[in-house]
Amino acid sequence: MISELSQMLPHSHPMILVDKLISSDKGSAVIEATIKNQYPFTSGSIGTWVGLEFMAQAAAVLAKLSNAEDSDRTKLGFLLGSRRFIAHAPEFIPGQKITISIKIDPDSSNGPMVNATGDIKDDGGKVICDASLTLFEPNDDALYLTA
Repeated sequence: MISELSQMLPHSHPMILVDKLISSDKGSAVIEATIKNQYPFTSGSIGTWVGLEFMAQAAAVLAKLSNAEDSDRTKLGFLLGSRRFIAHAPEFIPGQKITISIKIDPDSSNGPMVNATGDIKDDGGKVICDASLTLFEPNDDALYLTA
Protein backbone atom coordinates (compact mmCIF):
# COMPACT_ATOMS: atom_id res chain seq x y z
CA MET A 1 0.00 0.00 0.00
CA ILE A 2 1.33 3.42 -0.98
CA SER A 3 0.82 6.04 1.70
CA GLU A 4 -1.25 9.09 0.76
CA LEU A 5 1.46 11.05 2.61
CA SER A 6 4.37 9.73 0.53
CA GLN A 7 4.66 12.98 -1.46
CA MET A 8 4.97 14.97 1.77
CA LEU A 9 7.99 13.12 3.17
CA PRO A 10 11.64 13.07 2.07
CA HIS A 11 11.60 9.26 2.32
CA SER A 12 11.00 6.39 -0.05
CA HIS A 13 9.42 2.98 0.49
CA PRO A 14 9.90 1.11 2.83
CA MET A 15 10.84 3.98 5.17
CA ILE A 16 7.49 5.77 4.87
CA LEU A 17 5.79 4.63 8.07
CA VAL A 18 2.70 6.89 8.19
CA ASP A 19 -0.37 6.28 6.05
CA LYS A 20 -3.15 8.82 6.36
CA LEU A 21 -3.79 12.34 7.65
CA ILE A 22 -6.75 12.33 10.04
CA SER A 23 -6.75 16.01 11.06
CA SER A 24 -4.50 19.04 11.36
CA ASP A 25 -4.46 22.67 12.35
CA LYS A 26 -1.74 25.31 12.53
CA GLY A 27 0.30 23.59 15.23
CA SER A 28 -0.82 19.98 15.45
CA ALA A 29 -1.70 16.92 13.42
CA VAL A 30 -3.15 13.46 13.89
CA ILE A 31 -1.87 10.76 11.55
CA GLU A 32 -2.92 7.14 11.15
CA ALA A 33 -0.63 4.21 10.41
CA THR A 34 -0.82 0.44 10.30
CA ILE A 35 2.17 -1.43 11.73
CA LYS A 36 3.88 -3.48 9.03
CA ASN A 37 6.23 -6.48 9.18
CA GLN A 38 8.51 -5.12 6.45
CA TYR A 39 10.28 -2.27 8.24
CA PRO A 40 13.98 -2.44 7.29
CA PHE A 41 15.18 -1.88 10.87
CA THR A 42 13.28 -4.68 12.58
CA SER A 43 13.86 -8.39 12.86
CA GLY A 44 10.88 -10.25 14.17
CA SER A 45 9.55 -7.67 16.61
CA ILE A 46 8.84 -3.98 16.24
CA GLY A 47 9.96 -2.21 19.39
CA THR A 48 8.14 0.89 20.55
CA TRP A 49 11.39 2.81 20.07
CA VAL A 50 10.22 3.04 16.43
CA GLY A 51 7.60 5.43 17.82
CA LEU A 52 10.21 8.20 17.65
CA GLU A 53 10.33 7.83 13.86
CA PHE A 54 6.53 7.70 13.62
CA MET A 55 6.36 10.99 15.54
CA ALA A 56 9.16 12.54 13.45
CA GLN A 57 7.30 11.64 10.24
CA ALA A 58 4.09 13.09 11.66
CA ALA A 59 6.01 16.30 12.43
CA ALA A 60 7.34 16.34 8.85
CA VAL A 61 3.79 16.08 7.49
CA LEU A 62 2.73 18.92 9.78
CA ALA A 63 5.69 21.04 8.61
CA LYS A 64 4.75 20.42 4.97
CA LEU A 65 1.11 21.34 5.65
CA SER A 66 2.20 24.51 7.47
CA ASN A 67 4.49 25.55 4.61
CA ALA A 68 2.36 24.29 1.72
CA GLU A 69 2.29 27.64 -0.03
CA ASP A 70 6.11 27.90 0.02
CA SER A 71 6.93 25.00 -2.27
CA ASP A 72 5.70 21.81 -3.85
CA ARG A 73 9.06 20.29 -3.00
CA THR A 74 9.45 18.20 0.14
CA LYS A 75 11.81 19.83 2.64
CA LEU A 76 14.50 18.05 4.56
CA GLY A 77 14.16 17.70 8.33
CA PHE A 78 16.01 15.92 11.10
CA LEU A 79 14.99 14.34 14.37
CA LEU A 80 17.79 15.58 16.63
CA GLY A 81 16.64 13.73 19.71
CA SER A 82 14.14 13.25 22.45
CA ARG A 83 14.17 14.95 25.83
CA ARG A 84 11.66 12.39 27.06
CA PHE A 85 10.42 9.08 25.69
CA ILE A 86 8.10 6.78 27.63
CA ALA A 87 7.10 3.38 26.27
CA HIS A 88 3.92 2.02 27.85
CA ALA A 89 4.24 -1.23 25.88
CA PRO A 90 7.35 -3.14 24.73
CA GLU A 91 6.45 -3.44 21.06
CA PHE A 92 4.01 -2.70 18.28
CA ILE A 93 2.00 -5.56 16.80
CA PRO A 94 2.01 -6.12 13.01
CA GLY A 95 -1.39 -5.18 11.60
CA GLN A 96 -2.12 -2.88 14.57
CA LYS A 97 -3.71 0.47 13.65
CA ILE A 98 -2.25 3.42 15.52
CA THR A 99 -2.79 7.16 15.65
CA ILE A 100 0.14 9.50 16.02
CA SER A 101 -0.55 12.94 17.49
CA ILE A 102 2.08 15.65 17.19
CA LYS A 103 1.97 19.18 18.57
CA ILE A 104 4.56 21.88 17.91
CA ASP A 105 5.56 24.15 20.78
CA PRO A 106 4.48 27.60 19.48
CA ASP A 107 7.40 29.29 21.26
CA SER A 108 9.84 27.34 19.08
CA SER A 109 8.00 27.40 15.75
CA ASN A 110 9.79 30.40 14.20
CA GLY A 111 13.30 28.99 13.96
CA PRO A 112 15.03 26.02 12.40
CA MET A 113 15.00 24.20 15.78
CA VAL A 114 11.53 23.08 16.83
CA ASN A 115 10.28 21.41 19.99
CA ALA A 116 7.29 19.10 19.78
CA THR A 117 5.34 16.66 21.89
CA GLY A 118 3.70 13.55 20.57
CA ASP A 119 1.98 10.35 21.48
CA ILE A 120 0.93 7.15 19.81
CA LYS A 121 -2.31 5.40 20.69
CA ASP A 122 -3.79 2.08 19.67
CA ASP A 123 -7.21 1.92 18.03
CA GLY A 124 -8.81 1.70 21.49
CA GLY A 125 -7.23 4.99 22.57
CA LYS A 126 -4.63 3.46 24.89
CA VAL A 127 -1.29 5.31 24.87
CA ILE A 128 1.52 3.10 23.57
CA CYS A 129 4.28 5.71 23.87
CA ASP A 130 4.75 9.45 24.27
CA ALA A 131 7.69 11.80 23.86
CA SER A 132 9.09 15.30 23.66
CA LEU A 133 11.14 15.78 20.50
CA THR A 134 13.71 18.24 19.20
CA LEU A 135 13.54 18.67 15.42
CA PHE A 136 15.62 20.66 12.94
CA GLU A 137 14.55 22.01 9.54
CA PRO A 138 17.52 23.55 7.72
CA ASN A 139 17.09 26.70 5.68
CA ASP A 140 19.23 25.25 2.88
CA ASP A 141 18.78 21.54 2.17
CA ALA A 142 21.75 21.53 -0.21
CA LEU A 143 24.19 22.00 2.66
CA TYR A 144 23.16 18.60 4.02
CA LEU A 145 22.81 16.68 0.77
CA THR A 146 26.22 17.20 -0.81
CA ALA A 147 28.75 14.38 -0.75
